[in-house]
Amino acid sequence: MPTRDHDVSSLSDSALQRARRDLAASLALARPDSPVRVPVLAQIDAIDTEHAERERTARATLRICSCGLASDDDAFFDGHLFERPGHEERDLSRYACR
Repeated sequence: MPTRDHDVSSLSDSALQRARRDLAASLALARPDSPVRVPVLAQIDAIDTEHAERERTARATLRICSCGLASDDDAFFDGHLFERPGHEERDLSRYACR
């Protein structure tokens, strides 16, 4: 049986929430042995994954080194600083929203 990807990346946040609510209602009305549960659960999983990715991206903070390297990957950036003892992280607090 072919698998189908459920691309929900183009939906707005409110559309994602609305779609998830509608799917949850459909799931609640479906019988436990109903085959309709499989695609509904797949769509809910796609929505949950997209929502988690958006939250992770929103929390990502850009860090900049004194050499000009910039990254939002903390492990990579910390490794860069560790391997180059003369480098320092730039203080960007003056650019933060208040």
